[in-house]
Amino acid sequence: MQRKPTAFQDTTFDVVVVGGGITGACLAHDATLRGLSVALVERQDFGSATSAASSKLIHGGIRYLQQSRLDKVRESAHERACFQRIAPHLTRWVPFVIPTESGFLRGRRFLGCGTWFYEMLTRGHDGNISDPAKRVPPSSFISKEQLFGLVPKLAAQADITGGQVFYESHMHSSERMTLAFLKSAVRGGAIVANYLAVETLLKRHGRVEGVTVSDTLTGDQFDIRSRIVINATGPWLSELNAQLGIGELRKPISGFSKGVHIVTRQIVDKYALALTTDHLSGSLIDRGGRHLFVIPWRGHSLVGASNRPFRAELDSVGPTEVDIAGLLSDLNSALPGAGVTRSDVSYAFAGLYPLTVHDIRPDLYQGSGDYQIIEHGRVGGVDGVVSVLGAKYTTARRLAERAISLVCQRLNRSNTLSRSNEVALVGGGISDLVEFTNESVHRHAKVLGRSSVEHLVCQYGTEVDDVVSLGTDSDQGLLTSLSKQRSTVGAEVRFAVEREMAVKLSDVVFRRTGLGTLGDPGDECLRRCAEIMGRCLGWSEAKMNAELQHAKTLFIIRES
Repeated sequence: MQRKPTAFQDTTFDVVVVGGGITGACLAHDATLRGLSVALVERQDFGSATSAASSKLIHGGIRYLQQSRLDKVRESAHERACFQRIAPHLTRWVPFVIPTESGFLRGRRFLGCGTWFYEMLTRGHDGNISDPAKRVPPSSFISKEQLFGLVPKLAAQADITGGQVFYESHMHSSERMTLAFLKSAVRGGAIVANYLAVETLLKRHGRVEGVTVSDTLTGDQFDIRSRIVINATGPWLSELNAQLGIGELRKPISGFSKGVHIVTRQIVDKYALALTTDHLSGSLIDRGGRHLFVIPWRGHSLVGASNRPFRAELDSVGPTEVDIAGLLSDLNSALPGAGVTRSDVSYAFAGLYPLTVHDIRPDLYQGSGDYQIIEHGRVGGVDGVVSVLGAKYTTARRLAERAISLVCQRLNRSNTLSRSNEVALVGGGISDLVEFTNESVHRHAKVLGRSSVEHLVCQYGTEVDDVVSLGTDSDQGLLTSLSKQRSTVGAEVRFAVEREMAVKLSDVVFRRTGLGTLGDPGDECLRRCAEIMGRCLGWSEAKMNAELQHAKTLFIIRES
């Protein structure tokens, strides 16, 4: 996958997808599987906004039981199984514990009945997953003593009676999940590029004929012609529609909720915690407050999300010290034994979640799981333009499936069926993950240790050999770790540039390797990355220093 803007010219595509987050990536992938010609453009880097700011959960919909959304429960469970099947290297089962207390709504019996009902609703969705280890494990109830043994920090709470354990699917890297869908679209023939911003619509007789884009790296401007344009820009959807004169959504975006997560020292080891906060949940069945998740992730803990109304410029979203302080307060209140301080926070990130007039208040927002597909030509807008709005990884593939089915109808290709729920993504063709990992460890034992290979498998799946080969054919020491605190090797940087369209240092640090998503890896590590990129891209010393300075600024947290 290489960046070649000229490849868009002199071709009329069936579909142009605007937006390279998880929704746009899923749209492009599904469309190519149905034989459509596809172009995708993203004004920043792929998956750099909302798609990078999630709890990294592909959840099974148990939270929707509180809202009596049984349809969303079934849909979420089905999609969770799809992700386990098509991207087994990027997903893992994490046991979640909800502590139980005395009383009815917080007690063992109520929660146990809810869990049983949930499992009945979702039974059978993972039956066609070949790897038994990728099927959802059964839930269970553990005693107070067992719970305190697993999570000693909960022992400070005297009213706990035990814990309900259930399993959720967690992504090793949400950024790489987005990239896997994009690379799969390219495998199917799609032309994609980052840092291309849509400027205008090409129209004739009231119908769209494509878009005009600007290359933000070079300043070049050119047309991309297509029969259908899909706006999948997430929080920026209404803003872009207004700019282009497309039309509005059926349920207009009325505001935004800012979701903030922090990465801390490891608070929990094998078990994730779903802790009750003092904030209202907005559910039909309120068990005492909105949940705060503490999830073991890459040797750290991922904590979130706090949600606050956001009214500033969309491009200015980012975590602040006020946000971090609020999350720490919630965490230490819900888990008194944790004792987490500001010095324990290594990284923080924030994303925007669009709210419509039918959503709950921004400060209560946890996501309704709803999405929108609008064909503007049928509601008084520009013909040939479709807007799609979703806010979750879990339902992104399903949203894309429905949207592309609509597109196929308009293109008189209605006899095509979606296969995105069964076709393995690039890197995901693995029938037994444990066996594949062991074979990879054995195959590369002469050049890499077991932990390094396991890391590469989690990142790249079946592409692990391709990454290692870029290190073995170089005399630059690219198979050594870039940092003592990280497993990332230099060959990953080269792979990101040559095979994954990374053009800026921040692309590599945050969205290809994940080096920066655990916090600042240090000046030496960043410089090493820049040097490898510089050799691949022909950077001058001045260019390399500019990239280093920019990357460093992305670790700075504003006060408010």
